[in-house]
Amino acid sequence: MYKSEKQTIFNVLSLYLTSTLLLIATLFAGYYFYKQSQHIYNEKEILKKYTLELEDKLNLTHKSGRDEYEYPRFKNFKSAIYDIDKNLIFSTFDTEIKNLDEEFIIKDKKSYLISNLKPYFLGAAYMVVEKKVKPLYIIRGLIPLAIIVVIITIITSFFLVKLVLTPLRNNVHLLDNFIKDTTHELNTPITTILANIETLNTSNCDEKSLKKLQRIETASMGISDIYQDLIYILLNHKILSKNEKLNISEILDERIKYFTNIANTKNINFQLEIKQDIYFIADKQKIDRLIDNIISNAIKYTKKSTTIKIILSDTTLSIIDEGKGMSEDEISKIFERYSRFDNTQGGFGIGYSIIKSIADEYNINIDIKSQVNVGTEVILKW
Repeated sequence: MYKSEKQTIFNVLSLYLTSTLLLIATLFAGYYFYKQSQHIYNEKEILKKYTLELEDKLNLTHKSGRDEYEYPRFKNFKSAIYDIDKNLIFSTFDTEIKNLDEEFIIKDKKSYLISNLKPYFLGAAYMVVEKKVKPLYIIRGLIPLAIIVVIITIITSFFLVKLVLTPLRNNVHLLDNFIKDTTHELNTPITTILANIETLNTSNCDEKSLKKLQRIETASMGISDIYQDLIYILLNHKILSKNEKLNISEILDERIKYFTNIANTKNINFQLEIKQDIYFIADKQKIDRLIDNIISNAIKYTKKSTTIKIILSDTTLSIIDEGKGMSEDEISKIFERYSRFDNTQGGFGIGYSIIKSIADEYNINIDIKSQVNVGTEVILKW
């Protein structure tokens, strides 16, 4: 799976799950507050019923005209009465209620309803009834439902992502098949051209013909590099690495000589600081591809009549060009296969993808420093 596919999956899943979960959370919150309001309404209705019972008892007690009377008590609720100044007259509560300004209160798992009393039976102007609040297990009931909904949402997201990625994958497969067919067709003509150029006797050629021949050779080498990259992409996971002790210094000299003719077409000079006899254990073909792609990109994207500096030390290879450079956003996407930021240049956008895969295989760290219109430095550390 390519990085672009992973990014697409992540973006689609994030958007879908976030929007869906927000919708679910909104619905659950609405349901929760609805049940809460219903619960409060039911509590008030029960307390109003108790209030009427208390008022009837107080009325009867008041009409009895006795000097001494027994305050009414009830099995289902407790009560208290207050005078016009809100001073307590009598209470069966375990705790004192000081705030009589609110009509309805829930406190310490108990609900209270405060009502005015007219006429003032037994000198009371306010009466308060209390009952235990019936537990409301809204969250407990919603949790299993929420889990089921989230699981269904995730499963739906998975199939949605597959649906979204199908066209993308089809296009990638078409491109891969095109590259495979193109590579197959390129093999014979490239081999024939390069073989014949090597066997040509240039001693009798005039300067004009020699320049034409050099251009043909340079173009053929460019095609050969593309061919080698395509072969690597197609066969990378099918060929076992033949690791051996390589002299990186000699390989660099060899690859620089290979690219000299191509560099000369843009009047580009190589400035070399190559420490001799630096060894590294790896597959030679892969190291060739790694170095070739970095140098090839440096030549391709650098300006005419400039210098490419190549520095090799014990554990570091640095290739610095004076090209168009890259932005931070381009650097972050440079290793994605088929990524191209300059349509004026040829290629399939696979060079840095190859560099990354080889570097990862041999635990080589890649650091790219670049400034737009200044140049790029690619640093390999092992």
